Amino acid sequence: MANVDMRWLEENTFARTLSDNEQRILLEMIDVRSYQQSNTLIAEGDATQGLFLLRSGTVSLQYEKHGQAVRIAKLDAGAQLGDMAFFNHDLASATVKALETCEVYVLSEKNMQDLMQHHKDLSHDLMLNTIRNLGAALKNMNGFNAFAQQHIQGGLVRP
Repeated sequence: MANVDMRWLEENTFARTLSDNEQRILLEMIDVRSYQQSNTLIAEGDATQGLFLLRSGTVSLQYEKHGQAVRIAKLDAGAQLGDMAFFNHDLASATVKALETCEVYVLSEKNMQDLMQHHKDLSHDLMLNTIRNLGAALKNMNGFNAFAQQHIQGGLVRP
């Protein structure tokens, strides 16, 4: 069985105390992976591997633009990765690389499907975590867009 920090999951993903049964279910479903600095967790264009929960470390999200890697975000422990590709049944839209040693909890596509079909409370809480993460990403994008518009308009932000 994987060495999973249930307290961390309760605090960072599920936002509640998990029952003994829920903990047992998650221990059976979560794969713990370690990545060294500069290792690729997810490659742009690859098929989904499932849902990644960044337990520790920092990663860079980047995509290929005109033959060069462009960093679009830096994420810290607590981030959820691979959700867009998983929920859209799509290929990864960005590459995720470790900026330092990282530990990641992975719920495979098969295990996520099982969770959604048979463990509604856990699935519901994962969906809420996904919504929180996507909301934070949109908030960051809005801030970046405002900064870009201000720069483009010569320092003025027009209503």
